Amino acid sequence: MPGRTCGVVGALLLGLMPAGLGAGELDAEQLIERLQGGGLVVFWRHAETDRVRDDYDLSDMDDCAGQRNLSTLGRNHARRVGDGFRALDIPVEQVLTSPFCRNWETASLAFEDYEIRYDLFNLPWVQDEERRAHLIDGLRRHLQTPPADPASNIVVVGHDLNLRHAVDLEIQEAELAVFEPAHEGPRLLGVLAPSDFPEPDIERVAPVPEMLEREDSSPR
Repeated sequence: MPGRTCGVVGALLLGLMPAGLGAGELDAEQLIERLQGGGLVVFWRHAETDRVRDDYDLSDMDDCAGQRNLSTLGRNHARRVGDGFRALDIPVEQVLTSPFCRNWETASLAFEDYEIRYDLFNLPWVQDEERRAHLIDGLRRHLQTPPADPASNIVVVGHDLNLRHAVDLEIQEAELAVFEPAHEGPRLLGVLAPSDFPEPDIERVAPVPEMLEREDSSPR
């Protein structure tokens, strides 16, 4: 998948390399079959955003006006992934999300129920080195901790830089990295995109404007 990188040497130097990283990733059909069986952790980088405006005011995390939010395409993709999980009978035990609006809105549009976790906070906005290390370690723990129900899965809606620092993996907006959790470190099984899920119901798809505009980010 274009734009996705795994820095194996860097991960080895940092001691962060997931077991089996870069070796024999599964295709979409195989990944979905594994997810149907449960026991996995999915890291979902929030859906596509409107790049016209970036984050500029995080003084009130409940106020989406100061943040970069989902585009119409992103909202459609979030719905498609959530509908796909249900149509394909992929069980979800828990959905954890960063407090940024683009993350919890992705989670809300897909699954409705979610839990905001500040240990998934977006790394670029954190200057304190101790807290940065805590966030990186926290994400790594999420990825290597299996669901309580081995027949279900956990979804973590997070940010690119956090994932890069935690396991030296880069994915695109809206992509889902599927991990097999283990005490010694998570094993990357492969990466899914919204296009790997069934076509959505046409009534659930909003028209995508040529020039994406800022929209209301209230959860539905």
